[in-house]
Amino acid sequence: MRFVVGVSVMAVLLAAADVPDRPFAVGVLRRDGIVVPFAAFDGRKWSSPWPKPALELTVPIDVRSVPSNWWGPTGPLDSWEAWAGASERQPIHVSQPDWIDAHCLRQIGLRTDYRASEFPPPPHERPYPKDGLAVSPPQPIERIESVPPTSGEATAMSAVLLDAFNDAERQTARKFNHPIKTGVRERITPTIEAMYAHGGDPRVYYVESLREYRTAGTHECTLAAFGTGWFVRESGTYRALSMVVDALNCDRLGASYMMPLGVARLGTRVFWLVQFSGWDHERYVVIEPKARAVDAVLSVWGGGC
Repeated sequence: MRFVVGVSVMAVLLAAADVPDRPFAVGVLRRDGIVVPFAAFDGRKWSSPWPKPALELTVPIDVRSVPSNWWGPTGPLDSWEAWAGASERQPIHVSQPDWIDAHCLRQIGLRTDYRASEFPPPPHERPYPKDGLAVSPPQPIERIESVPPTSGEATAMSAVLLDAFNDAERQTARKFNHPIKTGVRERITPTIEAMYAHGGDPRVYYVESLREYRTAGTHECTLAAFGTGWFVRESGTYRALSMVVDALNCDRLGASYMMPLGVARLGTRVFWLVQFSGWDHERYVVIEPKARAVDAVLSVWGGGC
């Protein structure tokens, strides 16, 4: 018994040792070099102290002029680490606060010396392209993989995805008079449009999938069922954690698409850091996949119309 207790205590101590001993912040790194902080971790919990988009802004003249409550637990941050795509992480430095368009609003960000490999688009582009994640002080970040929809992993998951999609669409269909009968809907296999994954065993997936309903003869699209779901593979077996299907017009107005930014592993907990966006909105989310569920720990509005 003493040995078991000793091992348990040691495991707790080792897990605690992996949690950062100082607070850190994360932000989206825009292609124009501006960082928008969206979350801070104080060693126990996540928060979002940075101001949200608004119509009217007062922009501080320099980093020292930024109100202390905007930083939250970290204090002022004038140096960050950029995690952009598959590139090696690189240090970037803040020159001044600045304002940016956030769809129909404005947002305060931190202008840095980051230079993108691609030429930045005009400021009014929406959603504005992001190159990755910025972290300060430096913190290990793990990559989220983009899995090809034609991969063996996608094929192996197809039956579980179909069942989860059907179940979620039935729930959606109960909320309105769905024009397509259940039997007809469920004969159509959803097409995987995007698939992201992290980890080995267990391995967690986020999948965006689509089922389009078309008229006979002309094959014109009449309705789109857009599915977003979380799945896990353990010991070679796939199962669904969470699935939602939205019934949309064929232009998919209102759909949100994920851009994975990275994963923060804090002790025994794993957090996905992502952006969800559409043509008229975006938000930044800290997500914790668990054994039987997926928790949105923090969801931060990034602007909209």
